[in-house]
Amino acid sequence: MFKRLTVTTALVAAGLFGTLNYSAIAETNQTEQSAPSSSRSQMSALDRQFITDAAHGGMAEVRLGQLALQRSNNAQVRQFAQRMIDQHTQANRELMALAQRKGVTPPNSPGPKYEAAMNRLMQLSGDSFDEAYLNEAGVNSHLEAAAVYQRQARMGQDADLRAFATRTLPTVQGHLEMAATMTGYSLARGSNDASDTSDTPAMPMSR
Repeated sequence: MFKRLTVTTALVAAGLFGTLNYSAIAETNQTEQSAPSSSRSQMSALDRQFITDAAHGGMAEVRLGQLALQRSNNAQVRQFAQRMIDQHTQANRELMALAQRKGVTPPNSPGPKYEAAMNRLMQLSGDSFDEAYLNEAGVNSHLEAAAVYQRQARMGQDADLRAFATRTLPTVQGHLEMAATMTGYSLARGSNDASDTSDTPAMPMSR
């Protein structure tokens, strides 16, 4: 049904990992200048960047899943979309509660990148929509999310956020494997793969 492609997740995640770390460093000055002094003393720029990145991605998954339920007639795509809505909604609530406890205001929208993705998907229908949705909200976004959560699990300074990232990472990896199974992507693993921290299997999806 969909194009097959081998993705070496260790390399892709590593590339995203480096990009995301650079983004966090680049935004350090702006973030710290706009934050209240009490919050600045309690939370690092990396932790703040995690809240932003995780919130953007989580909200996007819910909204894209809702769009898929409206536009797709494929039972498997709809099953995947509903799972994204359910599990990312739960993770989003936990993240928002953590951010509130830390005195950080998280973003209230998915952000320009995901808004653009949604606009692209809204122009599609049928198999074209299903393929684009699974590639965008399934494979691509979860490769990025895995790098975001891995970065926090390994490098985060706030213990609560680090624990949240460690707990949530296997779910993100499971979503990636489900999307890869449905699209025919082959996730070639490496020794430094983000999924090394999880033994979550891919959810079998019938063809």
